[in-house]
This record gives sequence, C-alpha cells and structure tokens, in this order.
Amino acid sequence: MGIESRSTIALRLAALACCLPTMATAEEKLGWHGEKWERGASLFYGVPQTDHAPLSFACPDGGSELVFTFAFAPINAVDGVEVEVLLEAGDISVPIATTGARIEMDDSFILEGRTMLDARLLDLLGSRGMLSVFVEDGAEEYPLDGAREAAAALIETCTDKAARAATPETAQCKFSAWVMKGAPPDLPIRSGPGPDYPAVATIPRPYTDGTEIYFPEVTITGSRDGWFRISEVITDLYGGWPTDAVVTFSGEGWLPGNMLRVWLESRYLLSRPSDDAPVAFTVTTASSTSDYFQIDTIHACEGLWIEVEGRRDDERPRGWIRDICASQVTTCP
Repeated sequence: MGIESRSTIALRLAALACCLPTMATAEEKLGWHGEKWERGASLFYGVPQTDHAPLSFACPDGGSELVFTFAFAPINAVDGVEVEVLLEAGDISVPIATTGARIEMDDSFILEGRTMLDARLLDLLGSRGMLSVFVEDGAEEYPLDGAREAAAALIETCTDKAARAATPETAQCKFSAWVMKGAPPDLPIRSGPGPDYPAVATIPRPYTDGTEIYFPEVTITGSRDGWFRISEVITDLYGGWPTDAVVTFSGEGWLPGNMLRVWLESRYLLSRPSDDAPVAFTVTTASSTSDYFQIDTIHACEGLWIEVEGRRDDERPRGWIRDICASQVTTCP
C-alpha cells in the first residue's frame, strides 16, 4: 500500500466519523457498533457520538475492500511508517499491512490498511472471547461480544463484493486430454466448475475404427477446484485416412478432473509446478511392468503443468508434471 499524506487519512477518518451511528444514547456502553449509509457501511469498536473509536472497518463507496483503522502508536511513530497489524481470535489470524500517520488535531496516531471481508474475517468477528490486536511488541484486546451482530450492515453491504473477490481464480493453462474409458454415457459438460452448474452439452460416445476403441479429446484452458475449463471437444480423430475430425462442442464448459486422462512422458512427479522442484514420486511409464502407475484424477493445471494423482500397488502418489501426451495411438514428439 502506498504512503498517503496526513491530510488524506485525516479527511478519510473525518468522513468515517460523520457516518457513525447518530441514534445512540448516552447510556450505551463501550462496544461494537455498525452503520449503513448511502454509499457504504462501517463497523467500529468504541462509544458512539464520541471520539473514542480505536478500531474500525469500513467499505466506503461500496468498494470491494475494507478500510481498517487502528489507533495505536508503533515503536517508530512517524508519518508513513509501514507496520503489520495482526488480528487474532482463537486459532484465526488476519494480518493487515498498514501505514501510519499522526493526526495533529488531537495528536493521535492512526494505522490504516486494507483487507477483505472474507470468510476468515467473518469467522474472526463471530468468535467468542477476546480479539487480540498485535503491533510489533505491543498488543490491545477487545471483547468480541456483539461484534458479529454489529457487523450486519457491513456484511449486507460488502459481503457480495467480498465473496466475488475471494472466489478462487481460474488457473490458466493449455493442454489436451481424452475422456476416460468408463466415463458415464452422455457425460455432461457443465457451465461452471461444479456438479450443481447446469449442463450445456454432453460428451459424445467413444468411437471405433473397426478394431480399436477411441475416446473424445478435449482442449483444456484452465482449472478450478478440481474442475477443468474446456474450449472444445473433438471426436473421430482416429479411425481411417484421411482423418475427418469432428468438433462436437465449441465454447466454454467444465469437466471434472477424474474424467480426464493423459499419458505421462516423464518418470518424475514434482512437488510443485517448477523444473527445480523436488521429486515427489518416481513413476514407471512402461505399461508392460507390474508396477505401472495409473492416473486416477487430474487435480489442477498451471501453464504447461498438470497435477495428477494415481495409484501404484498400495501407493497413492500425487505431483506435478509437464511432459504429457494426449495422443491415443502413439507417443508425442
């Protein structure tokens, strides 16, 4: 996060202050309070209608990020100091990178950062006990009683945007595979990465050249949560000369990784998608051997790499490989 001027932070804090609850009475105790206004919402710990609000979250202008502010002076309390604030409750922790500024009007020091209203932060606010806020060698504690309830306006305003931002991104890749032998007849191609998405098409049945059985091939462009985004389905690739391949599906669809197969052209599965990664498992690619490694599923992809899991006797190895082949009749170059 870039360093902002004191005036910028002061103005932002003033804007937040103007939107704090105005219906509070003098009898309200120190605690968590929330408010929704025309363009955003806030959650703060403090006393309404006073200057005491040491900790706050806000999503101004309906943005997808939360602005976090914490009144605390770190060891080096100078304008522009960059400090990590760690929120902890139970076994949940949320680190927030902040930038500090001194507010001259009341000689206070404010740390400001940005975070997302994701599942982890929601779980933290819904925890029991105390919220511990750590800054370098200092810490403050706040009771979490009522925090989740007070956050209702913040959740209503920001959760949808935060949920979209927190959705796992589709990993980008490019490779081909065939649909496995034994796949269900009319295997559905889904509109999204999961069985609850509607079917947009079906995989055609296997075909034959009179003696051998072949399976439809798919072009894969991405993966998410064990599902693979495809751009086309091709059948009739083999079975005569000249080959008249038929594209039976073109567009965007998703198939589960346990329905896909490739040949492995290397003996090594690596621990991550990198040439310098440690070897996770050594496989045997010769189909004539008794300890032949068989792929059970493809978990993910990244660039030219895929993550596979299989079995060899009682072992269940899993790892990354990029030397693969989608040809059903011969090895690849």
